[in-house]
Amino acid sequence: MKQKLLAHCIYCLLMSTTMTGCVSAIVTAVNLGFSGAFLEHWFYSWSIAFPVGFVLLLFVSPYLRRMVEAFIH
Repeated sequence: MKQKLLAHCIYCLLMSTTMTGCVSAIVTAVNLGFSGAFLEHWFYSWSIAFPVGFVLLLFVSPYLRRMVEAFIH
């Protein structure tokens, strides 16, 4: 059970880092372009999005996984 919980937490960490990093970078680039302030604004946006995305993914993904499995079967 501990290994399954650890695997879920690591998955959520990697997925939320990737998704929130990419989405916040794209939205920042669309709004500001790749100006000198891009990194500062992107990191600020990502620092807000990451914790929200991580917590949501941590708690919501098991329910969504079960919904998909029920839908497929």
